[in-house]
Amino acid sequence: MRGCQLPPTKHDGFRNDFHEVSFLKQFRQTLRRRRVPFKPFWTKTCCKSIPAHMEFPAALREAQYRNYALANMFSLNAIWCQRTIVAWLAWDLTGSATWVGLIAFLNFVPTMISGPIFGALADRIDLRMSALAVQLAEMIITGALLGLYVGGVLDIYVLAAVSLIFGVVISAHHPTRMALTPRLVPKAALANAVAISSLNFNFARLIGPAAAGWSIATLGVGWTLGACVVLFAPVIMILSTLNPRGAEGPPRTQTSLISAIAEGARFAAGHKLIRAAMTLTGVFALIVRGMLELLPAIADGVFQRGAAGLGEMMAAAGAGALMAAIFLSSRGSDDGASLPLRALVAIFVGFSAAIALAAAPTWPLALIAVAASGFCGTMVGVSLQSVVQLNLTDDRRGTVMSLWIMVGIGAAAVGAILMGALADAIGLQMALIGGAAVGMALSAWLMVRG
Repeated sequence: MRGCQLPPTKHDGFRNDFHEVSFLKQFRQTLRRRRVPFKPFWTKTCCKSIPAHMEFPAALREAQYRNYALANMFSLNAIWCQRTIVAWLAWDLTGSATWVGLIAFLNFVPTMISGPIFGALADRIDLRMSALAVQLAEMIITGALLGLYVGGVLDIYVLAAVSLIFGVVISAHHPTRMALTPRLVPKAALANAVAISSLNFNFARLIGPAAAGWSIATLGVGWTLGACVVLFAPVIMILSTLNPRGAEGPPRTQTSLISAIAEGARFAAGHKLIRAAMTLTGVFALIVRGMLELLPAIADGVFQRGAAGLGEMMAAAGAGALMAAIFLSSRGSDDGASLPLRALVAIFVGFSAAIALAAAPTWPLALIAVAASGFCGTMVGVSLQSVVQLNLTDDRRGTVMSLWIMVGIGAAAVGAILMGALADAIGLQMALIGGAAVGMALSAWLMVRG
């Protein structure tokens, strides 16, 4: 066994290795003694230790808003996935652009009727509990849609009823969300919070439809709906822990809901900037948002791309919107004293993108046109929403913002059914070109008129 003994040089090497291991152990102990205590990103003090050039945006320095925005990302993805599923089912069940527009209209129209009522309620009830109830209702309705589909009883009329019911819940979702966000940040960070919320919304608008289109094509509608139900859970858990600040103005419970809505409408109509922002929002949404609701007919009816193509088109719109949201969130806060020039320019670029989509000869060019429409839609919507928000106090914020939503979504609802009917009557290309030309002329007239 003598041949198995290690030579002396090997033993020296072993001793050297032993000393090296001892050195490493001492080095680790030194690091432990000098280690800076770990501070999770969700604590209130963590942002104070970040160097000035690496600080979070103003709104994200508030722990409650940060946690809410993170959890809400999952819920927003669920909503966009569900919208993609419903739009695809409408097209798959009927093959009619009119039905696709009508289903979108039913999803939007409650905002025009019940939206202002929920907005007035948002000014006088517990916003946290209201938001929690809305998210639970959205989860339950999505679960019910899953049950109807799996049970084999889903037809176009049942789908229309589900779309209408979900639209009622969404009409409460929007004013509650817009009234809650300012209660989670100081006023100096409000414009930044609006931009970041839009960034969050449009990130979901990018990921949700693309994921839904892929999932429908590979796993099926049932599994995709099941995933949507699960995605509502994080925001429900976070909402149960929030503690928003109280309203700045006096409570308005002494007046009826109808009186509160009427007073909010008078205030918006009498305020020059708010009136202008709402009017331009309505005209833009009528054509461009109405056009985007017809993407199922464009993706499959024109380009024969199926559910995956619909997901790609909706993701392209989301990608453009996300780019606009990133740009807006990186800017400083607006003062709310005038309509931003970027919004006025984006209105005309958005109408031009609708014309480009109608004339697009290939799929990549169509995706670029849709992405441009998404970019302009967010640029217009967020910029004009900031103008409205910065000219409001908390005591009427829910009411007036619900009216702003009513104008934007109501116009999109009317645009969806109008553009769908026109597409079936005169062709999709002519409907898009004619609608964009009318919208461009009307916007120019409103801007000149002031």
